[in-house]
Amino acid sequence: MPLLQLVRHAESANNALYNEIISECGGAAAVASDPSLQRRVDEEEARRRSSDPPLSARGLEQAARVGEHLAGENLDCASTLLVCSPMRRALLTAAPIARGLKGAGVANLRVECHAQYFEAGGCHEGGRALPGRTFQQICGDHPLDFDAAECFPSPDRGWYSAAGAPESDAQPRAERMCLWITERLAALPDTGRVIMVGHGAFMARLLARLVGLPCAGAAALFVHANTGVSTLRLVRRKGSFLVLGLNQTPHLTPQLLTGAHPAEDGWAAALRAPAWVVRRYGPEAVGCYPMPTGLRRQLLEARRRLLWAHESGVGASAYEESDARSVTFVCVLEGSETPAGQVQYDPSTRRLRQMVVLPQFRKLGIGCALVRAVASIHAEKVAGGSVNGPGAEGDASPPLRVHAWQRSEAFYTRCGFAREGDPYESNGVRCVRMAYATLE
Repeated sequence: MPLLQLVRHAESANNALYNEIISECGGAAAVASDPSLQRRVDEEEARRRSSDPPLSARGLEQAARVGEHLAGENLDCASTLLVCSPMRRALLTAAPIARGLKGAGVANLRVECHAQYFEAGGCHEGGRALPGRTFQQICGDHPLDFDAAECFPSPDRGWYSAAGAPESDAQPRAERMCLWITERLAALPDTGRVIMVGHGAFMARLLARLVGLPCAGAAALFVHANTGVSTLRLVRRKGSFLVLGLNQTPHLTPQLLTGAHPAEDGWAAALRAPAWVVRRYGPEAVGCYPMPTGLRRQLLEARRRLLWAHESGVGASAYEESDARSVTFVCVLEGSETPAGQVQYDPSTRRLRQMVVLPQFRKLGIGCALVRAVASIHAEKVAGGSVNGPGAEGDASPPLRVHAWQRSEAFYTRCGFAREGDPYESNGVRCVRMAYATLE
């Protein structure tokens, strides 16, 4: 399965400038205690910062170190694609990486500059958008032997074209880059690798989309040190990414570590166990609120891709009637409308149905939480006498049932279900009938 390595650029002159101005104004303690000094720092930084800065002296050392580190990794890659932003600090970071890879004899190395992989703020100076450099100018200024340029508007135009607020296009750009990355990785052999040298704020948004999280708040959550490396693996079968390493800086000494200390970020824990809540939707007749249109659309697409695509001749129309009478439990990421999974409970058949958990949110306990939600509402209805008729022969209290794909049997067994009868074929899929063992 191909690897993706996202690398933040080394420390730029702008990164170093803020600390320099703080020092000129008497140090961090003095600035923190005097609002007038803080205003002076902000004004001085705005006046002296560059729209497209080079690396600082420390940044040059960081870039050399990350180049050696990536070249020294024993990954046995059949091919490597190195992609960098058109901004100077990323280009100057990518150059020693390219030299290191070539020096290490990396097979089938390809180097590209992507005009859409720039920082979230774009290229501005004094509130005015600048066009950025043309690809020809970039090639003349930097010792990178490019094999291709991606998404440059034209040979005689710079890479940046601002429309609206500087960061207004960051989220849609992250969406487009996510698709582009997935397509490029999918075209590589299983031992292929893509290394992308970019920028902290935009990388945060991109990482959020790659792992299925919303862009909102990503810049504060997904923090990278200068030359911090995050490694993901494309899982072809699922079309999702497996996170292997986050903001790793083994190549840096403590004196060279700038931007964000790996121990200070909280996003590794956030990816392992994102905060989520279970919501309940359904017919008004059973005391539920209808599901918002946008959320319903996202879940229909998830069901189409993860369920119906594997069943012969099955689509949304086959489930319209049962959807209308069912209660749907949806797991969403807290504070967002991003669904992680769903399950339905059909009171008329006493069945759990249409369970789906998106691949990037599996193994987090979401599936079990959804099962518990259904078991709870079923128990309430049995206790209240609103579930009528025998569940199985001789049952006074009809059990909750599920007709599950056989490959999901182990999951439902862990959740408290037991198989009833032999496996059977349904819509081209091997299935099993199972009943919930206890009503809590």
